Amino acid sequence: MDPQKHEIPLPLPKRNRPFFLTILCLFGWVYFFVFMVLFIAGFFFSGWVTDAINLYAPVVQYSKTGVTLILGLFSVLFILAFSGIIVMWNMRRYGYYIFGISSLLLASLQLFHFRISFSGPFIFIVLLILFGLYYRRFR
Repeated sequence: MDPQKHEIPLPLPKRNRPFFLTILCLFGWVYFFVFMVLFIAGFFFSGWVTDAINLYAPVVQYSKTGVTLILGLFSVLFILAFSGIIVMWNMRRYGYYIFGISSLLLASLQLFHFRISFSGPFIFIVLLILFGLYYRRFR
């Protein structure tokens, strides 16, 4: 072999995406896209959202800054979870990490707030477990 010639490495073969993973990704896209749009819209109209919250939940008065901060944080976390699902669609392992961290943060922020139902965090944790079943198939 001639030391001057370098062999071009062959690309890794693409793995076929399992059918159930495709269904999970499609469900995740719809779910996280809807909430992402709602929280982004709420972020830009946080003054109106604050007025509505204070009008219909007069027990505790919320400030516009606090509501804007919460809506902005949730917007970023939903965007990260959505982008993690896009990366997992491409069978990449780091998408699971992006999705996992943002889902765990979303779930923990909602679990420790006593006025939020358990259904949202339950969906985040179940999706994280279901995506985790395909962790070994990601590259």
